[in-house]
Amino acid sequence: MTDKPFATGRCLCGKVSYSIASKPLRMAQCHCDYCQRSSGTGHMSLAFFLKDDVTIEGETSSYTTDADSGDEVTRHFCTECGSRLFGTNNVLTNIIGVSVGCIDDNSWFKPGAIVYNKRKPVWDFMDESLPTFETMPPPPK
Repeated sequence: MTDKPFATGRCLCGKVSYSIASKPLRMAQCHCDYCQRSSGTGHMSLAFFLKDDVTIEGETSSYTTDADSGDEVTRHFCTECGSRLFGTNNVLTNIIGVSVGCIDDNSWFKPGAIVYNKRKPVWDFMDESLPTFETMPPPPK
């Protein structure tokens, strides 16, 4: 890791914090049912990093669901305040998806795609210039 992290973040109560050493590999907004339910709104804004570049301090609880692809997605939450902090995938084991709302300064965030558009609520307006996928597109090569 570098001396100065690219980004830092924490849960609502501060019991779990993290630092990120690199810029994101990918950024997106997801409208799948799971992201809507875990965020409590119409989508989840996510930035994806190499797992080795993210240092997490504090205890989290987790909940695993099956994605449409058959992959298992595990979402991690603070055990105290319940903030949804990050997620992992059992196939893309070197990647971690961080919930952008928990990043201290997330002014750099610019989604590169909107996924699960078919599940997007009519009231959740998105940038129409972004590439939009009805489900999850294949991972970049």
